[in-house]
Amino acid sequence: MELRQLRYFCKVAEHRSFTAAAAALNVSQPTLGVQIKKLEEELGLRLFRRHSRGVELTEAGSIYFSHIQDVLRRLGVAGQAVDHLRTAPRQALRIGVIPSIGIAMMSTVLEAAESLVPDLEISILVEFTENLSLALTAGEIDCALSFAPVQDERFESTPLYLDRMRLIGSPALLGDLPDSVPFRVAASLPLALDKYSVAPRAAKELGVPLTRSLQIRSMLLRQELVANGQRGFIGPYLFMHKHIETGALRCLDIDRPSIWCQLYLNSKRAQTLSDGERRIFGLIRQHIDRSIRSGEYRWLPPNAKAFSASRDIGEAYMLY
Repeated sequence: MELRQLRYFCKVAEHRSFTAAAAALNVSQPTLGVQIKKLEEELGLRLFRRHSRGVELTEAGSIYFSHIQDVLRRLGVAGQAVDHLRTAPRQALRIGVIPSIGIAMMSTVLEAAESLVPDLEISILVEFTENLSLALTAGEIDCALSFAPVQDERFESTPLYLDRMRLIGSPALLGDLPDSVPFRVAASLPLALDKYSVAPRAAKELGVPLTRSLQIRSMLLRQELVANGQRGFIGPYLFMHKHIETGALRCLDIDRPSIWCQLYLNSKRAQTLSDGERRIFGLIRQHIDRSIRSGEYRWLPPNAKAFSASRDIGEAYMLY
């Protein structure tokens, strides 16, 4: 996804016309159309509905537009704030995060980092655990917040929190299921999943078939299908926590076995970290510790007794 595509998308949304947007951007209409098509393909969603008078945003397009406007505004403010440092050398920190962490905390961390370490240029890669591990060992990122410790002696892995995977869906979809269901029952429901997410990996390792699931790469589309009651989801409470809190969705525990993931900070060894990196990692730990204490995402401390006791008797399963 390119910044140019986001700017093109916003301009079309503002003008409600490809012709007017192309003129405002000083690009050809075919060039504009190609970039919008690439953006829609990457998201797996239609953003515009075309008609004789021009175009209008789809429901997904309206949601995306509201978020991207804020992103571009923040980018503009950030650019103005550092204009005077344009010629000064800056350190860089490339952070890889799983999607749920991107939702939960990275905007807050980035805002705090601007004042804490103003000379550190931070970039974010959002990917699933398997891809983050590959990117870290290949030198494409400097650290990764993911659900697996890295298997490379150049790095160290620090556990940050435990997260129990849950079954999430509409009251109509989940019917009269109790508050806790076996994994095989959850796996038999119509689910919206990504092949790299927790449920397919757990099902494969436990030998439980996912008979009615759809594999959907776009997180936005998965969230929409779950929110609309068309599909369920197996994963972190955080994924749909706002809908759960309003009562629009139910959240059930999964047992026999319970499925857990532990978030790790995978980074260079402590003695090789720069001062800026130490400060950012400290900021991340502080944010996670606050979230554990508040209970807002139902995270538990690493090696919490609730997990350890179940694991010791074979009723809990840790997924790496």
